[in-house]
Amino acid sequence: VEADGGLLVPQDIQTRINELRRSLVPLSDLFAVENVSFLSGSRVVDTAPNKGFTKIDEMAEIPQDDKPAFRKIAYKVEDYALILPVSNDLLRERGISVPEFSTMLSLQAQMLLLLAIGIFLTKKQIITENNLLVTKLAALDESATAATTANVVETLKKALNVTLDPAISATAHFVTNQDGFNALDQLVDGNKRPLLQPDPTGSTGKLLFGRGITVVSNGILKTATSKAPIYFGDFTQYATLFRRQPLEIASTDIGGNAWKTNSTEVRAITRLDAQVFDTEAAAAVSLTIA
Repeated sequence: VEADGGLLVPQDIQTRINELRRSLVPLSDLFAVENVSFLSGSRVVDTAPNKGFTKIDEMAEIPQDDKPAFRKIAYKVEDYALILPVSNDLLRERGISVPEFSTMLSLQAQMLLLLAIGIFLTKKQIITENNLLVTKLAALDESATAATTANVVETLKKALNVTLDPAISATAHFVTNQDGFNALDQLVDGNKRPLLQPDPTGSTGKLLFGRGITVVSNGILKTATSKAPIYFGDFTQYATLFRRQPLEIASTDIGGNAWKTNSTEVRAITRLDAQVFDTEAAAAVSLTIA
C-alpha cells in the first residue's frame, strides 16, 4: 500500500487496450442463414418420394397410391440484448488507444473506446449465434453412434457411406471440439500416414476423408464424461439461422440512467432464431477418449 512504501515502487501503466487472443469460430458460416423482415413466420418443406410409379395392365385403373407431402417449419425470432454503461470521464480520457486503430491518430479517445466496445459486442453476437446453433447440434446427440479411437475410422466411414444420403455425404463437413480433434489428429492409417490430411485450399486447415473439419473450443462444445462430440453432414441443409436484422448498436448520454450517472449507455440488440429443417442431413458420433 502507499503508506508502506508503495509510493516508492515504480509503476508501469499502459492505457493501450490489449486484446486477449481466443478462438471464436462463427458456426453460422457452416449453416444456412436467412435474413428475415418479420418477427415470425414459417417455411414449407416437402418430403422426398420413396417409391416409383406402379406397374399396371392395359386399360387397368391407375392407382392413387402416393402423393406429395409437406410440413411447416415455424420460426420466431427473439431479442437478445445488453446495455453497457460507460463513464463519460473515461470517454474523455486522452490516453486510451486501440491496437486495431493505432494508426488513425486523428480519432478522438472517445471514438477509439467506442470502437473497442463495438468489437466486444460483435464478438458477443458470434457467441450468441453459436449458442443457438450448438443447441441444434446437441439434438443429434440422442442418436449419436458410440465409438472409440480403435474403431472411430470405421464408424465414421460407415456413417458417411450409409447413414447419410449420398447427396448429403458428398457435401458433408465435420465439426468437433479440441478433444475430438486431438484424438483424430493422432490416428494413422495402415501405412503410418496421419488420418487428417492438410487442406490444400488453406494454410492451417485439415481434411478428414476429403471433407473439411472445423475445430471448436472445448468451452463451446463440451466433452461430457470423456466423450467428445463429432458432428458431420451438410449443415446448410440441416438447420437455418434466422436473423431479423443486423446487430443494432446505439448509444445515449441523456436517456435511461445516463443523465443521472454522467455516463453514456451503449445498447446492443440482436434478433435471432434457429430451426432444424432436415434431421437426416447430419449425424453424430460420440468418441470416447482416454
